[in-house]
Amino acid sequence: MSAKELLRQFKSLSAGEKEKFLVAASRAPVAGQRAHSSKRVQWPDVEARARRVSDNQRLPNLVLLEREESSH
Repeated sequence: MSAKELLRQFKSLSAGEKEKFLVAASRAPVAGQRAHSSKRVQWPDVEARARRVSDNQRLPNLVLLEREESSH
């Protein structure tokens, strides 16, 4: 349906029907937007997982080590 056809049909509605249409249109989700949910996202604790995997050992920063070696 084109915008002109929609406007023509809207103009032909009674005042009460226009109000109902506008209320319904204002509550309708816009294309491309998601409805907001009240739930918060539970992100995984990356640091805790890294400690668990590496048995809480500190690993060397290989990028810094390589930079030091290449500068010599």
